Amino acid sequence: MADKPKCILVGLEASEGFTSTPALDYAVALAAHHGSCLTVCALPPSIYLPISRTGGGLASIVKKELDALEATTRETAKAAARLAAGAGVECVTEQSLSRLEPRSARLARLARVNDLCVLDAPGEGSDMKSDVVEDVLFDSGRPALLVPQAGGNPAPRRVAVAWDGSARAARAVDDALSFLQEAEQVFIVSVTGEKDLSRMAPGADLAAYLVRHGVNDPQIETLTAIDGDVTARLNAFLSAEQVELMVMGAFVHSRFREAVLGGVTRTMLQSAPAPLLLAH
Repeated sequence: MADKPKCILVGLEASEGFTSTPALDYAVALAAHHGSCLTVCALPPSIYLPISRTGGGLASIVKKELDALEATTRETAKAAARLAAGAGVECVTEQSLSRLEPRSARLARLARVNDLCVLDAPGEGSDMKSDVVEDVLFDSGRPALLVPQAGGNPAPRRVAVAWDGSARAARAVDDALSFLQEAEQVFIVSVTGEKDLSRMAPGADLAAYLVRHGVNDPQIETLTAIDGDVTARLNAFLSAEQVELMVMGAFVHSRFREAVLGGVTRTMLQSAPAPLLLAH
């Protein structure tokens, strides 16, 4: 994404009594910063239906519940659009309302025709949000930017690239290029002790590539995992260097779609102190 993002998508979970989320605030500010069009896709909340042993009246109860969820989803999208309009951002709304497909399927399709999809980071114990992130990463072909509860700076001055020389990491760098070009300081971070990096493209080669693409003096950092814990070492570096955006390739355990995200990717999603740009 060498050009600045012109089309930004944000996904948020609908809820009664609308409250903005870190991802929505970030996406609105990012769209305002770049003069981008923002698409808001509201996802229906999870549904918990009563179980009837007799089956009497169950169909009407289910219909009433689904209608209420759809109304909540529409109202959330409208409220988010009003928030964006108040910031002077061009905004369109979409709702994931199909009763015949997973609730994040519509979001993944929309991501294919946007430069970037912004989502709230799952946090610990949030498998539902993790599933949405995985659907966007695996099914859209576009990067996802995950915003932690603390929020983040949509014009990050200090950006780190988690670099292992892999194809996934290279894809993430390309998707994050506009952020890297605007940053005051860029770190190329490799962690030793976690995998064999001898056959991977070295950080020095990436630094030369970035300089040719207008990135200001990238700094190479080689870190050692703390007791083999790559996530802890990366997070410690992000905090110490006040990094405002981390760029990394999303690792999966196998080529099958059913596989979950790799260990480092998943734990970074749950604990990163800064927004995380992922590409697969």
